[in-house]
Amino acid sequence: MMERDDLSAEAALREVDRARDAARRSSRRGAYFFLGMWLATTGYWLATLLGPATVTPYTGLLLGVVVVAGLLHGSRQRVYGRSHFRLSLPVAYAFVGTTVIGALYNMFLHPQEPGPPRTAAGVLVALIASAPLLYGAVRVFRSAEHR
Repeated sequence: MMERDDLSAEAALREVDRARDAARRSSRRGAYFFLGMWLATTGYWLATLLGPATVTPYTGLLLGVVVVAGLLHGSRQRVYGRSHFRLSLPVAYAFVGTTVIGALYNMFLHPQEPGPPRTAAGVLVALIASAPLLYGAVRVFRSAEHR
């Protein structure tokens, strides 16, 4: 930002627009992180619930890499959009809650024999467990468009 006291009205307006655009870009980056996490989480749950047992550790490792990369990238941002800032904690809490529900299903209710009920239940649990991330991404994208 320019540190001059004699800033013209046009220059001040350009500076405000620049700051607003920076916040909008950072919100979009946060929404892309939510989308990437949604894809990785959905893939993880589908592989865990429907795939062979040998695939599960690799999908967990992939999910961990996506989370760490997103958190490292997010920690470098200096500007956060209001919608991203307001939605991050509720989305995180809802995601933890739905993940616990998915884990409890996997431990206690998941049928071991393959078949249509197992497939339908696995897809439903995968979508429910990752739904808060998709909701957060859609909300942040919508709010970034309307500004």
